[in-house]
Amino acid sequence: MKNLYYFKQIFISLMAILILSWAFWQNKFLIKIIISPFLICSIAIFFEYLFLLFNKKKISTIFQYIFRLSFFVYIIGFLIYTTYYAFVNKSYSLLIIVAIFLPVSIHFFKNIFG
Repeated sequence: MKNLYYFKQIFISLMAILILSWAFWQNKFLIKIIISPFLICSIAIFFEYLFLLFNKKKISTIFQYIFRLSFFVYIIGFLIYTTYYAFVNKSYSLLIIVAIFLPVSIHFFKNIFG
């Protein structure tokens, strides 16, 4: 039953890799920056479950950390851009989003890598 779940995750991540790769190569630089963390996350999930399928738990854990790190980089990038946008456009209400997500992101990072 576990193997069926692994195959399902591998298939879903492979479809995400194909769609994101296509989108990555079809767009301009700034869009590529936005797509990159999702592409890295999809590749990490693909290899994580591929190695779990072959009972290689230690190697799978490496890809699990790559996924987490890539997701964390995306969240921090989002928060930095939101802060920049809030100050440049004087939309200070957007700083509420940063105030909520920054402590959650730090807590997430500490729990996963700490």
